[in-house]
Amino acid sequence: MMSTIHSILSGLGAYAKQIEVSANNVANVNTDGFKKSHTELISVETGGVLPVVRKDNSAGPTVLRDRGYGPTQVELSNVDLGEETVVQIIGQRGFEANLQVLKTADDMLGSILDIKQ
Repeated sequence: MMSTIHSILSGLGAYAKQIEVSANNVANVNTDGFKKSHTELISVETGGVLPVVRKDNSAGPTVLRDRGYGPTQVELSNVDLGEETVVQIIGQRGFEANLQVLKTADDMLGSILDIKQ
């Protein structure tokens, strides 16, 4: 039972990290030159999930901006808001699913303790 709870808590932490990384990407969508990050969820042999954060160094779109001394080419962030929305929805649903499994495991443990008494 404890390994189940460990796996659930691992999943909650992993999905929380995924949402945190995505929120940082969204917060920097208008920061020139910002490079977004991705969270990859890796299953661990002992049970559970490990979130691995990787930076995406692909170039963002470039635009011409007048900086007062003439137009210069500026690279925008490479964040795609549509992609980040999907990542956040998946993270939210994964978090909710792990919470429901935790609640079920807690109910089962309570039932076992009631039977033992």
